[in-house]
Amino acid sequence: MKRFLFQTLIFILVVLASFAFIASRIDGCADPHYLKFTSPKQKGLILGTSRAAQGLIPSIIKEKTGHHLYNYAFTVVHSPFGPVYYNSTVKKVDPTTKNGLFIVTIDPWSISADRKNPEDANNFREKNLCLANTPEVAMNPNFYYLFNNNSFGKYAKPFLVKDNSVCLDPDGRLEVSLDLGDSAAIASRVKQKEVHYRANMLPTNSFSNLRYEYLLKTIVHLKKYGKVYLVRIPIHPLIMQIEQELMPDFNLRIRKAVETADGYLDLTSLNEVLSYTDGNHLDNISSKKVSEKVGEWISSIQ
Repeated sequence: MKRFLFQTLIFILVVLASFAFIASRIDGCADPHYLKFTSPKQKGLILGTSRAAQGLIPSIIKEKTGHHLYNYAFTVVHSPFGPVYYNSTVKKVDPTTKNGLFIVTIDPWSISADRKNPEDANNFREKNLCLANTPEVAMNPNFYYLFNNNSFGKYAKPFLVKDNSVCLDPDGRLEVSLDLGDSAAIASRVKQKEVHYRANMLPTNSFSNLRYEYLLKTIVHLKKYGKVYLVRIPIHPLIMQIEQELMPDFNLRIRKAVETADGYLDLTSLNEVLSYTDGNHLDNISSKKVSEKVGEWISSIQ
């Protein structure tokens, strides 16, 4: 019996050591989300969907404002406003924070849900994904994330096959590196994105009062720790047209959020003068320009 228990203990230790080794090999190019759950709690956050994850660069904004920020934005599937994103955000904020800076990015999709039942949180698209199933958001290694998102099998390869064109930076920003000199490829990606949004998202989404309530809750909670600024990130004009069809009264609908926050910057007036990887996301050059504008704007009104 003792021998069996000893062998079992050795087996468990070997398994745990193997998992810890695999976890130590995961970097920002191996997974677009994992490191967001291993970084410490933060005194400043950028929130939103993939537009913010790729489009806002914390280091550039810090140069303009003097505030450290961590990009805790994910995707339109993972992090629209709602109970899941709200609860994860609450956990990610360092409770000792005073005079912090928080940038909350908004767009029609982040306050929309399945039009069949837009007020039912149990049917929200993010309820079974990583923000929902990772209860600890500042744990390294984060076994909750690895186990609950079937990550070990994916990472348990000899050298962790990585896509170096998509890497999560240490500050949480998702950096996407593509050949921007190929205008035909860019035009093709923009067209594909337009078709996807028009065919798959516009017919199935509508405004959600519940999501909007959680946007307001997020703003109110973060104001306990500092200033909260709302930002609408530029998008390609073709995608903007679809958003106007989805929610033509967007700025009117978010009026209470704007009044609750410490400022609102709508940058969609720049839609036509910036460049994109696919129409929905700014490329790296335009991300730098937009981050500079956001930082300068915040600095001017602080």
